[in-house]
Amino acid sequence: MKAKLLLVTVLGLLVISTRAAFAGDVDWSKSSASPVDADTITIFGLGYAPTPGVAYNVDFKFNQTTLIFEPVLSTLASIDESRLGTADAARGGRLYDKWWKVTGANEPTGNHSRYPSTGQKSGADTWRCKECHGWDNKGKDGAYASGSHYTGLAGVYDARNKNSGYVFGKISQHGLTLSEQDIWDLTKFIKETLVEMDKYINFTGASKKAATGDATLGKALYENTGTGGGQCVLCHGADGTALKFDGGTLAVGDVANDNPWETLHKIRFGHPGSSPAMPSAVANGLTITDQINILTHAQTLTKLVP
Repeated sequence: MKAKLLLVTVLGLLVISTRAAFAGDVDWSKSSASPVDADTITIFGLGYAPTPGVAYNVDFKFNQTTLIFEPVLSTLASIDESRLGTADAARGGRLYDKWWKVTGANEPTGNHSRYPSTGQKSGADTWRCKECHGWDNKGKDGAYASGSHYTGLAGVYDARNKNSGYVFGKISQHGLTLSEQDIWDLTKFIKETLVEMDKYINFTGASKKAATGDATLGKALYENTGTGGGQCVLCHGADGTALKFDGGTLAVGDVANDNPWETLHKIRFGHPGSSPAMPSAVANGLTITDQINILTHAQTLTKLVP
C-alpha cells in the first residue's frame, strides 16, 4: 500500500452524482481527491476492509459514461495520524502565510486553478493559504468579509474540531508543492494553535482594529531579549522603525494598526523566509495573553504614514 496518504473523508459521501446539470461548470476529465472514513469505503464496496476510526484518502475520478464520481481503489491509503505528534505547528503557521518561502520551492506563477473568480488578487498571492482563508482564519466570515481580499470562501477556524486525518486530507487536495511533513505541520497549526482573534482585536465600531491587551506589559515583552521575551527589539528597534516594509514606506506601528490580524499571526509564528529568522511566540512558549500584549504595544509605536 503506497504512502500512507489517503485522499477521502467525504462527509458521509453523497455519491457525488452531479449529473449533466453541472457538466458545464467543471472540467470533469480531471480527478479529485478527498479524505474518507471506514463507513464511506464500505458504502462504495471497494473490496477493502477499512479500520474503524482511521481516516483514508482516495482519488475520485469522474466517469464520463455514468456521470458519477467513482473512487479509484489503487489510490486508497490510510492516513498515519500519529504524525501529528511530531509536527511543527509554528512552521505550519509560516507555511499558511507563504509556503514556498518556507520550503524553498519556486514562487508559483499564474493564478491557482481553485482561486475564485470573485477574488481580486493574481499570481503568487492566489497560492497563499491566508489569501482565501484570512489571517484570522475565518475567510468570508472574518476580516476578509469584504474588500480586495474577499473570495467568498470559508476559513479554516472550524476545521480545528475535525480529526487530523480529515484536515490532512483536505490540505492534500489543494495542488500545492508540499511534502507530507509540510502538510502535517499545517494540520497541527490548524488543529492546535488557532485562536478566536475577535476576542483580542476589535472587529467593529470606533475602535475597530484596536488590540485589547496591556501595552505596558507588551512593551516589557517587546524589549525582553532573553528567555520568555519577545526579542522584537533586536531587529525592529525600540520604536519599531529599524526594519521597514513595503519599499521602506512602513514600519511596525503602521502594519500593527492597519492589519492587526496579520501582525498577530507573525508575532505568533514568525515571518517566512526572514533572515535572521523572526522568533515565533508560539514556539517560544509565550501565552496568547503575552502575544496580544505585544500587539497592543506595537500599535503604540512610531508610524511612518500619519
